[in-house]
Amino acid sequence: MSDIPYDRLPASYRLSQSTMLASVGVLFFAKHVPFQLLAPALKIAFWGIVSGIAGLAVITACYVVIRYPYISLVSTTNEDIFSQQFVSKRLLWVAKVIFPLGILFGCLGITAAFLNGDGNSKIQVITLPYFYIQFVFSLFLCFRYDPIAHPTIATFIRSTLGIGLTLTPVLLPVLFIGSFRCKQLLGTQSHASNIKSEAPRKLD
Repeated sequence: MSDIPYDRLPASYRLSQSTMLASVGVLFFAKHVPFQLLAPALKIAFWGIVSGIAGLAVITACYVVIRYPYISLVSTTNEDIFSQQFVSKRLLWVAKVIFPLGILFGCLGITAAFLNGDGNSKIQVITLPYFYIQFVFSLFLCFRYDPIAHPTIATFIRSTLGIGLTLTPVLLPVLFIGSFRCKQLLGTQSHASNIKSEAPRKLD
């Protein structure tokens, strides 16, 4: 597909990117806020705003993945927030090694704590499957994922600026639904294109 201006992309896609970026920016800003000097009401209001922005970002990203699961196939101008990609192959391979290994060490640490009876077992029972699913997905992401072959996942990554990958275990149903719709939409489009190309032959 040819490049199109960023502002012609769906508003929900642009909103997902901007709110995700805003939520990270607010969390970074929160490190420098003297909460001990704030009244309890202000603390609640602040974290309520942060949660609202983050929640809006996630909800909007889910909508984009289901409504426009193929949007990653659309090439945009450099106004796209997520247009910058890794250009160094060595750096990319380092990331592919560190990313799954870091999650694996986290899995092993939680597993060891759970088996030894250290920490809160109820929380560990929840986090264990979460981190192991994240580990399996990280292996797929690093060694099997292709943005052309897996446009729905690429759409999810772009719409959340990659930050949404931390929520993958929770959002797997959304990715499955989006992937199913993507296959249907692209299959319908391909079928329609074949009909148009065969029509002149029938007339001949």
